[in-house]
Amino acid sequence: MTGEQAAVNLFSYSLQIGVLVGICACIPRLLRISAPAIQHAFWRALLVACLLLPVMQPWHPPAPGHRAPAASSARGAAGDSSVEVLVFASDAGRTRNWVVALLVVLIAGSVCRLVWVGAGVVRLRQRSTAEADANGEFDDLQRSLRTHAAIRWSGDAQQPVTFGLFHPVVLLPVSLRSLDPRALRAVVAHELFHVQRRDWAWLVLEECVRAVFWFHPAMWWLVSRVQLARETVVDELSILFTNARRIYLDTLLTLADGSALSSSHPFSHRRHLFHRVMLLSKEGGMSPIRVIAASCVLGVALAGGALTGVRAFPLQASDAQKPPRDPLSPETYHTRATEYYEKATKDAALTPDEKATALRNVITSEDRALAINADYVPSLIYKNLALRTLAAMSTDAQEQQEMIKEADELRDKALALRRAAGIPDPPALAGNNAPPMPDGFREAVERLHPLRVGGNIQTPMKTHDVKPIYPLEARDAGVQGVIIIEALLNAEGRVEDARILKSIPMLDAAALEAVRQWEYMPTLLNGQPVPFMVTVTVNFTLSKAGERSSDRTRM
Repeated sequence: MTGEQAAVNLFSYSLQIGVLVGICACIPRLLRISAPAIQHAFWRALLVACLLLPVMQPWHPPAPGHRAPAASSARGAAGDSSVEVLVFASDAGRTRNWVVALLVVLIAGSVCRLVWVGAGVVRLRQRSTAEADANGEFDDLQRSLRTHAAIRWSGDAQQPVTFGLFHPVVLLPVSLRSLDPRALRAVVAHELFHVQRRDWAWLVLEECVRAVFWFHPAMWWLVSRVQLARETVVDELSILFTNARRIYLDTLLTLADGSALSSSHPFSHRRHLFHRVMLLSKEGGMSPIRVIAASCVLGVALAGGALTGVRAFPLQASDAQKPPRDPLSPETYHTRATEYYEKATKDAALTPDEKATALRNVITSEDRALAINADYVPSLIYKNLALRTLAAMSTDAQEQQEMIKEADELRDKALALRRAAGIPDPPALAGNNAPPMPDGFREAVERLHPLRVGGNIQTPMKTHDVKPIYPLEARDAGVQGVIIIEALLNAEGRVEDARILKSIPMLDAAALEAVRQWEYMPTLLNGQPVPFMVTVTVNFTLSKAGERSSDRTRM
């Protein structure tokens, strides 16, 4: 996936979250849901759904005709519509720069937020080791709730704080001693319920989510709603445990209005306190039927919000990760390729560069066809022809060999597919107007019944190579090119006979003489060596100094 795609997907994902949270935000209030447990479950489910949106939706392919930002397409110099030329865009570097800058800003913001949260945890740990022990005063509460927290009075703490998972600590400000004993026990019971429920672990995870999405206001709001709903659940548990609803409500109001006391995180926002007091003041609960109905509506709203966001702002899949999903058929791409091939081979007005570009367009179009159907024989044939024509135009020997090797593989695969369908070999696949088999060669084939390379049958390994000798008269005349030979291998791997498929008369004899001396590793079929028919290519090239070179031989 490119950096630009990642940035677009991040933006789309953020919009999906915004749509989902926006649709679901007002549902609990519209339904007048007063049960804290239902609210907490809903907000937590909404948060999980936001995090799982990327894996809960199909990733759409890039739009047809989409190109990477680094390049764009233009037409030929003469306005010709059949020849495409790639032109690199001038703003590719700027695109990469702003994507990198965006990534750096997002990561830096997340790291800063995580460092700030971590520093706060370290300060709490350091402070807790130097405070006065208060366990003896609340042992009965711990026994009743089956908790084992270290409760300490703190002269520095300005609010009750509960932290730690395996060794939880409750810090109580010394200023809370002025509260009514029953009110103080309600506050401590509240903190011990957090210990019992292991809420510290959830708080840490939520703060990590807030740090990752520090730039997203909807996620900040949603995390706050989850934490507020958790506090209302613990409020309800504390009231049921102390059986002192009125005292608990008075304690909340006292902590909210008192100037001498600084409230704990649960009591830190006046808006949150008002919401909690309103919920706690409603002693009548929801009926089972209302609970079921409300739960169903919340589930529908959650699913509907997610579906709306996903459809409105779909994520794009990477071309490297997803198979191509082009609505065009292989036949359409192949037709386009044949037009390019006809242009490249028959238009004498094309320059060598334009001809090479047209041939590359043949390969590109056939690649798209083969991406849809890997066994589409016409595309295998034309890509093979385009590669061979390009190889003949290339002056790079290594590039020539690579293109001819790929062309041989495509040809062999096409031959295997045609033979499997009972179709005779066409001249184009057999080596460009191959001559009929000589009688001796035909008799050897009928006698040995060789297997042919192609499909799952791999080319045998050459064990003995003989370089052809460049004929002096051909060198002096400047004759060079590619000779294609069909070789018949016996069970021992030696060349039984060979014939010319693609001929250059002045070079044929030298090529045949060399190939007939080659030897291969015997190929086993069901544990027995078998004869083979292989097609080999001998490439005669002249160096710039005019010296003969005949070491360009390959399968």
